[in-house]
Amino acid sequence: MRAILYRNLQPENLPVPDHRIMQLIRYTLHEDVEIEHLSRLIALNPVLTAQILGFVNSAFLGFYQSVETVSEAIVAMGIDQLRNLVLCFSVKEALSKTAIPGFDINIFWEDALRRAIAARQISSLVKGPVEQAFTGGMIQDIGLLVLFSIAPDKVDRWPLLRANLPEKRYEMENEIFHTTHDSVGALLAKKWHLPETYITAIASHHHIFRKKAAEDGHVVLSSLLMLADLCNAAFTCHDKATALSELKQQAKKIFRLDGDTIESVLSLLPDQVKEMSFSLDIDTGTQPDFNTVMKQANQKLTQDNISYVELTWKLQKSLNQRDEYAAKLEAELDIAREIQKNMQPDIGQIRQVVAFNIPAFHLSGDFYDYFTKSDGTICFCIGDVSGKGTSAALLMAKAISLFRCLSKVVDDISHIVYLMNNELYETATRGMFVTFVGGWLDPGSREISLINVGHLPPLLVNEKNIFKILPSAPPLGVIPDAVHSVRKFSLADSRLYLYTDGFTEGRITKKKSCSIDKRLDFDGFLKWLIQSKKMQLDDQINWIKKRCAEHLVPRTDDLTLMILSGE
Repeated sequence: MRAILYRNLQPENLPVPDHRIMQLIRYTLHEDVEIEHLSRLIALNPVLTAQILGFVNSAFLGFYQSVETVSEAIVAMGIDQLRNLVLCFSVKEALSKTAIPGFDINIFWEDALRRAIAARQISSLVKGPVEQAFTGGMIQDIGLLVLFSIAPDKVDRWPLLRANLPEKRYEMENEIFHTTHDSVGALLAKKWHLPETYITAIASHHHIFRKKAAEDGHVVLSSLLMLADLCNAAFTCHDKATALSELKQQAKKIFRLDGDTIESVLSLLPDQVKEMSFSLDIDTGTQPDFNTVMKQANQKLTQDNISYVELTWKLQKSLNQRDEYAAKLEAELDIAREIQKNMQPDIGQIRQVVAFNIPAFHLSGDFYDYFTKSDGTICFCIGDVSGKGTSAALLMAKAISLFRCLSKVVDDISHIVYLMNNELYETATRGMFVTFVGGWLDPGSREISLINVGHLPPLLVNEKNIFKILPSAPPLGVIPDAVHSVRKFSLADSRLYLYTDGFTEGRITKKKSCSIDKRLDFDGFLKWLIQSKKMQLDDQINWIKKRCAEHLVPRTDDLTLMILSGE
């Protein structure tokens, strides 16, 4: 039987009760049950007879006179009530013979009895099917016995299952057996020809639509079994506080029972379980005291509250530390930004050159520089470092420093770029590189010597034409010993625009809206240059800067522009 796949469990693989028990179960389902014949069938099973008489004479039912025979029990309780008891005890008697090594069958039936009594008590409060509730509570988890009988090697999971809340236990069953006790129990009940009421209740007590249970008769029994399961969990699971809270919440939602009423039901369970256990021959041992259960639940709530307060305090402390760290980091970034700004030239010092840099964040990965050598030559450069943030800013600082220092001691722009490339290649980190345009402008002759390595093509614009100066080599830091060709041309009556991809890849915002429409792209940027080319140099750079603020989505990429004029 252990080789059977749980999810494909078939009725023929399920246990079958003794034929006399099966005969008795089937007879109780007849509408025209005869008391004498039922009494004889019960009398054939001395254990069952003793259990029924013990139950009838228990304080649980509270009859004033002693009942000594099954016939008297039928008269005292009525045929319908006895029929449910016979069904309940017959199932228990049949399944109690199931031998599962290492499985404490008494603990299983103790839990079943606690559910049965709880279901009966709640049912009496809401005028539900009292006797069906007791029987349903006893047999609602019979599928679990079947699962452990098929897989006795998993018996060690039983204490862990029992110690969890019903819903959690249900999930664990599915992980362990790939099926659950409700589906197997319903299959067993159907094979034994139990009433459809019990089959439905067993199959659905974990899946009822709780909000309408009290209004829909066919799910009332399922609702009672669900609440009975939580009543038992309040005594058996580790998290008694959650079990009690869930029980009260569902009892109020389904049957409008308040918390005090539920606590009253729970307070009766220990004594009633002890009383009934003798009648059913269940060794329950010492019953957990209700006050102890409530104390443990309250302790858990107190601990949870303390833990919550402590967690809140720790969280607040962490947030304060985060704010302090963020403030320090912000201050350090401000200093770094100031240092980076100081590396850029003073605007307005050279009449033929204007520029601006708008970083997307604190630090920029774009850079530009221009200055005059002792012989009057204007040295200029613009570049963009791969990546963003601090690492890009540090590499930017290195590149711009190399250009400025080397330009003061080396007279060949090609050799300067050669030295910069090798230095950046030797110290490259994580594949970072630098796109770069550098050159020299002779202000007298207006001749420019320029090198473009991997950067966007500078634009030479005059009254009639627009020329692109395409890159002649890969970016700096990619390959060693790269040779860089120098382009020479006249800037007379022209302007040279050097820029970074923050312009061509910048996103344009829609008018009267914060939504993004499309990219500016090269054509859009070129349109700005053409529209402003007749302005004075300072006016043009300020006009373009204003257009960026008004039309481009902020904080997407660094924006850097340099304009050299030969006019």
